[in-house]
Amino acid sequence: MAECSRHGLMKKEAVFIYSKEQLGYTFSESHPFNQKRLVLTLDLLKKINAINDEDIIAPRIATDEELLLVHDQRFIDIVKRAGKGQVSDDIGSVYGIGTEDTPIFPNMHEASAMLVGGTLTAVDEVMEGRSKYAVNLGGGLHHGFSGKASGFCVYNDSSVAIKYMQKKYGARVLYIDTDAHHGDGVQWTFYDDPDVCTLSIHETGRYLFPAQAVSRNAAMEKDMGLHSTSRLMHSPRTNHFLKFIKPPSRK
Repeated sequence: MAECSRHGLMKKEAVFIYSKEQLGYTFSESHPFNQKRLVLTLDLLKKINAINDEDIIAPRIATDEELLLVHDQRFIDIVKRAGKGQVSDDIGSVYGIGTEDTPIFPNMHEASAMLVGGTLTAVDEVMEGRSKYAVNLGGGLHHGFSGKASGFCVYNDSSVAIKYMQKKYGARVLYIDTDAHHGDGVQWTFYDDPDVCTLSIHETGRYLFPAQAVSRNAAMEKDMGLHSTSRLMHSPRTNHFLKFIKPPSRK
């Protein structure tokens, strides 16, 4: 049932951030990171009558000013040039692009900024009271660093979104990452920020990229539990997730 937002408008239960422009974030047809998953997900939601057209919100493209909340100007400039075919793989590899994991592709900056903008759109929908929940399945590029791409991730939409929430809404943020891989880019971006708590639940780096993660105690040592990484030996099951998520979220 819809509720009234703080602006007197009807608040939606949930919105789905999507547009065909998000499909532009494509490295190649054979690359394992395939945005067709967005199309398939939306198709399934429609077929089971779990979503209506009015629940779908188009993303916007993130501005350079918003990207600079996390990323270096030099890195943004390189990504822009790479997308125009002006950067070789050798030079790009210094910045984490032009690699086997994160190849250079046309309009790389625009496509990457669109995914960031999608997450910022989701943030505004919730923080401004228009929707209780919002999801941007095109995002979650949690391996990106301030000056370097990594693991299929060019710009880190999660990190930018957290900085955006801090700046625009004065928010303190609990970030929970349930991907199979360690959310290293987000963790290190906010490692010394007392207003951000990151919790990453992932398979051990013995088997999966990025093959490193500080131990739970080491991550908590400096900031009294604001950053925690829980490593599971095999593919996490529901009961494993509940074991790690419930205690921190209750606090």
